[in-house]
This record gives sequence, structure tokens and C-alpha cells, in this order.
Amino acid sequence: TLAEALLAKAGAINAAGSVERGTTVCDHDPLEKQYQHSLNASVVHLTHRDTRVHLIDTPGLPDFVGRPIGALPAVGTAAIVVNAQNGIEMITSRMMQWARKRDLCRMIIINKIDAEKIDLPGVLSRLQAAFGKECLPINLPADGGKRVVDCFFNPEGESDFSSVEEAHSALVDQVVEVDEELMAKYLEKGEVAPEELHAPFEKALREGHLIPVCFVSAPNGAGVGELLDVIVKLLPNPTEGNAP
Repeated sequence: TLAEALLAKAGAINAAGSVERGTTVCDHDPLEKQYQHSLNASVVHLTHRDTRVHLIDTPGLPDFVGRPIGALPAVGTAAIVVNAQNGIEMITSRMMQWARKRDLCRMIIINKIDAEKIDLPGVLSRLQAAFGKECLPINLPADGGKRVVDCFFNPEGESDFSSVEEAHSALVDQVVEVDEELMAKYLEKGEVAPEELHAPFEKALREGHLIPVCFVSAPNGAGVGELLDVIVKLLPNPTEGNAP
């Protein structure tokens, strides 16, 4: 469903398909349509802001864990999707561990932020407890999960929980730690220009010093455009041999 939302937002397809109707791009096998979940990995492509992005969508069920493991050698960034209703599952921990062992950039996408009876602050807290303080939100949900607000380039705003200002400061603090010269400038002036953060952001990702957390709702489209922007603006550049 998230892959459909990304493809539709980027204009690669006219409209997002439905798992229930069997009309998604990735679940094209007759058995996948019958069981209404992925059985194999699928490769899809999209273009956003003049950047070509290659996505490998893999099954999320533990029974098919071999598919995502097999995809890891082909990617530069592993994006682990967490269902906001279910929180951390066994497959979540496994994929985070395997991606780390391969020294891959990692990001976490919390999906279904508009679902009922969810505890988004609790999900984020448990992710940080399980995978470290380097798991920091790069955006936060707002208006009851109907949209998200950027926390990296944007130092203020309203969100459903936490504080955009605090999230922004935490991100900058974490990123500048990998660049001594930039950190000295930050400590002296108390701020750095957004354009100065791009290179250290990539370095922090590559070194596992930062695991950005993105909030999104594939069903209602909240955060989908922002996720695409994160992919093309902040993840390692494809021209450097690490396509997201």
C-alpha cells in the first residue's frame, strides 16, 4: 500500500491500487491477489524532483523473511516500515539487525498514523529503546494524522505530540556530531544553515549515527510527498553508488 502511494504521488501510476481489489503494482501474482499480501520481492521505479528512485518492495510476513534478506545486497538504504497499530514486531528487529550488519543506511517509516487507538509517542519511545537514541523523527504527525510537519529544515510548528522545536534541535545535535568543524561552529553560534547539514546528514546515516523516523499514512496520503522529498533530498545520492 505504501509503495502504491509513493508511485501515485510521483506520477508513476495514475492512481494508487488496492490490495483488497488485487490492483496493486507489486502484488501482481495471482496467489498474492488471492491471499492479499506479498509473497515475493518486487522492483518498482519512480522519478521525483528529477531524481530516479528504485524501490524493492518486500514481504512483511515472517514466513517470507528470506525475500527482504535477499534484497539487502542490492540497496543503499533499508527502509523498515512499522505499522503504527502493531508497533515493533519480530521482523522489524530482524531487519534492523541485518541492515546494520551490512552497514546499510537505515530509516524507519511509521505507517498508518491516522488509524484509531494508536499510541504514536509510545511507538517512537519503544523504537528508541530498542534501536537507540539515534532513532530521531525527521517529521511529526499533525492535525490528527492528516498531515506531517518537517522537523529537519523547519525549527518550529504544531504537531500532534512532542515538540517540533525539540525534534529539530535533537536532529541538528545528532548530525553535527559527525563533523568536528561544523560542531564547533554550532556550539559557537547556536545554529547552522540548512545547506550545511546535508553532507553531515549523509555521513551520519552511513555511519549509523542517525536513523531518521518518518511518519506517514499510505491510506490518506499524509506524509507521502514528504517521504519522497526525504528520499531524494537527504538519502545518499544515487550518483555516488548508493541509490535509495
